[in-house]
Parts: sequence; structure tokens; C-alpha cells
Amino acid sequence: MILRQHGVWFFPLVLTLLNFVSGAARTNAQTIYPFSGNYETTIKIKPIVDDLAEVIESAVSTDAPYGLDTYGGLVYSKTNVATGEVRFNVDPTIYGLQGYPQGFITFGDGANKLFGTADAGAKIDFEKLTAKGSGILNITGGEGIFQGATGILDFSEEDKVTLGETILLRGQALVSGSIQVPQKVPEPTIGLTLVAVGITYAGLMRRRRLMIGTSR
Repeated sequence: MILRQHGVWFFPLVLTLLNFVSGAARTNAQTIYPFSGNYETTIKIKPIVDDLAEVIESAVSTDAPYGLDTYGGLVYSKTNVATGEVRFNVDPTIYGLQGYPQGFITFGDGANKLFGTADAGAKIDFEKLTAKGSGILNITGGEGIFQGATGILDFSEEDKVTLGETILLRGQALVSGSIQVPQKVPEPTIGLTLVAVGITYAGLMRRRRLMIGTSR
């Protein structure tokens, strides 16, 4: 009777143990890729209405790692003409724009790519025709070695400004931070399963013998 009772929870216990161990390994395993690159940037600010605009971004780099030597993005901006302050975001609805496509940022045009969102600010000096900006790039996915990537990249930028129907900013940006990628962990092998079963069964039999000895 005692053996039967132990048998009821024996196999669920083994499965729970294996699931816990393998689950913990999958949760904690990740690869961290440090990132730093200098980019030559081109930003085109195309007015939509009043102080709101669509912004097309592109950039190239000669020293960015992992083949991420190109950058492209679609964001939206709101400009305070009096102060020269500009805010950028990939979400047009933040500025009350409806019916416009969601913005994006992309690094790389080869096997390795990063995808994400941007939240940034800049200040344009309309007299000196210069601009300085900075912000955060929130990485939400990728391709190649960056499948499932997450991370935060910071950037700072300085530009020369060309005024016109479309405002053009050309300059240099430094992008840095780190990228986390979950690491694939093999499922437990049959060997691990047998070891776990053997250890659990040995403990069960020892306890059974003790209980039988006590009852005599």
C-alpha cells in the first residue's frame, strides 16, 4: 500500500523536477553583444501640418560591428519654432496624427538586422544652421544572430542644417549600448532523465525501508 501511494506522486515529481531545471536554464541563458558605432546621418524633415512632420532617416557606418553598417528609420516630429526644440517618436498618434503608418528603425541590410523604436530630441539653431540631438533606441527584435534581441542603445548627434520646404540635417552620430539575445538551450537528454529517475527512486526505496522497519 505504501509503495502504491509513493508511486502516485513519483512520476509527477520527476517531471516537475525536469521542467524546473530546464525552464530555469532557458530563462537565464543569453548572449550579450556590446555595441558602438559612428554613423554619417541624413535626416529629412517633411512638414505634414503646422509644427508636425514626417522624418525619414538614413545612415552609414565604417566601424559598426556585426555587419550593422546601415541604418534606416521612419519617425515623426513636433517642432517648437520659437525655441528650435524638436521631439521625435515612431508613434504618430503621440502627436495627434491619425491614419499614418507606424514608424520604425532598422540596423543592417545583410544577414544580421536589428529592429526597434526611437524616442529622441534635438535642438536646431536656425541662425547658425546647426543642430544637436540625442535619444534612446529601444531594440525589440532582429534577424541572423539577433533573433529575439532586446536592448537599449543610446545615441548623440551633431548636424548641419539646410532649410527649405524639406529641412535637411546631415551630420555624425555615435550609437552605443548592449544587445541581449536569448540563447537556445538543448532539451534534457535521456541520460539526464534516467539519472533523475534513478536518484528519486533510490530515495523513495530508502524511505520505504525505513518506514517498514519502524512499523515492525
